[in-house]
Formats: sequence, C-alpha cells, structure tokens
Amino acid sequence: MKILPIASLLLALSAPMVAEAAPCLYDMSPLPVTKGIVSRITPNGVLLRDGTTVILPEELLANVRLAQPLAVRGLVAQSTHMVQAFALDGNPPVCPNPATVARGPFPGSPGYDHIQN
Repeated sequence: MKILPIASLLLALSAPMVAEAAPCLYDMSPLPVTKGIVSRITPNGVLLRDGTTVILPEELLANVRLAQPLAVRGLVAQSTHMVQAFALDGNPPVCPNPATVARGPFPGSPGYDHIQN
C-alpha cells in the first residue's frame, strides 16, 4: 500500500500554489458592480478594454483570464477610471480569504503610534 502515499504526494505537489478565494465575510451587495472585458493583466490587477484599471487582491487575480468578461464589486474612484475590487461579482460573490486581507495599524502595533511629519 505504498502507492497511496506516493499518489497523495504527487497530487499535493501538482496543486497550484495560489491562495484560495472564499465566501465573503462582509455584505458586498451595497458596492457597485463594474463589468468589462480583460485586456491586460498587471501585477496588482487588470486593465479592462474601456480603460478602467481594476485593482484586485492576489487571491482574486488567480481567477482572471485575458479576453474574458470580468465583473467585480468594489469602490470606484471619483476622478479616474479606477476600481478597488473587494469581490468577484456572482451569486454568492467571491472574496479573498479574510486571513490574507491586508490590515492597517492597530492599537498596540509598532505603526499605530508612529506619526510622520
């Protein structure tokens, strides 16, 4: 029965090394939906055919393909064609894993009490 451990090891090594997306912890329904066709993938997101830049968390970027439709929920910049996406639109929406969402300084952290002049 040594075949089973070897097969399990091969399966684990062949799995992609990207973080998994998850169901949303927060209600994303109030956020506006931005839709478009992906024309270019950038290090921090995508560029849509209409010129809109969509900034995506790394976990969501793994689900994006060139020349495919994309619908995201997020904050739309007022003066530029930029969207900070928090979820892929769907039923239910797909969000990054809450453990990997970047968090700002919190009380007790080194950056919390640091004020730059």
